Amino acid sequence: MVSDKSFNEVKIVTNSRLHFGFLNLKSSNSYSYGGMGLSIDKHPTILTVSKASKFESNLKKAIRDKIYHFLCDNKLSKKIRVDCIESPQKHVGLGSGTQLILSIEEAISKFYRFNQNINFFKRSYRSGVGINSYKNGGFIVDSPKNNLLTNEIIFKTNFPKEWKIILLFDSKARGLHGSSESRFFSSDTTISLRKKLSDLTLNEIIPSIIYKDFDIFARSLTKFQDLNSLFYSSIQKSNYLSHDIAKVIKKVSMNFNVAAGQSSWGPTSYMLIESKNIHNGIISILDNTISMYNNLSYEIVSAKNSGRKLSYK
Repeated sequence: MVSDKSFNEVKIVTNSRLHFGFLNLKSSNSYSYGGMGLSIDKHPTILTVSKASKFESNLKKAIRDKIYHFLCDNKLSKKIRVDCIESPQKHVGLGSGTQLILSIEEAISKFYRFNQNINFFKRSYRSGVGINSYKNGGFIVDSPKNNLLTNEIIFKTNFPKEWKIILLFDSKARGLHGSSESRFFSSDTTISLRKKLSDLTLNEIIPSIIYKDFDIFARSLTKFQDLNSLFYSSIQKSNYLSHDIAKVIKKVSMNFNVAAGQSSWGPTSYMLIESKNIHNGIISILDNTISMYNNLSYEIVSAKNSGRKLSYK
């Protein structure tokens, strides 16, 4: 299980991801979950595992304890330091929790030269998009499933470089998480909604990326997001957690063709645009509109078509 060689340090730099929504939530008679997402090239998680005189870490206590107990249970040296050097904000829709856990598990596996990655956090219940974004990057659709195994990828491709992403942030809002999120995922999905989401994915979104047809992509992904907002209607009440972000997107959408939606529980939202529109006035509209809100900001990013990066010392 373990190699004789060792490293002084293992470092992992991961992607953040946008989660565009689910193909399904929970079904009593069929497969559950399945989703769609995109890796982005900003807001990484950076984690190191290195040799130390004793067990040390800057992670929160619950995670430190989990790591320490794993080392004890497996009779491994506890003279290591596990540090998160950089991470996106939590509970804003960028998948920071999944990326952190996966990087811890892989960094420890590599540090101790395990022949395969450990999974002592068991982070595979609904995190198919996050896991595959971590490993592969790009645009990802993963399959619904009927057990606790990780969702399998049913489509993965490089995202067109000429399509850019505008991230919209609201500093006053935080997305649902923890036990509240778990209760939400116990709800069944109607058959008609599942069929609409599957049809959009298979017949419009995937082909439009393959053929780089932005008009169809923008229309179909926005519709996919609008339908996904029905999942959240009992809690969120509208398409966006942040009403201020919704106003900005409405303003921009009146002037430009964009694919717009909210990532996961938000509040981080996005507008996908063709690169040419960055120079055609969209930034001016964004600046003028966002300046009206002290809590809003934006950032232009690109897709990341590769997975996490490892380095060793």
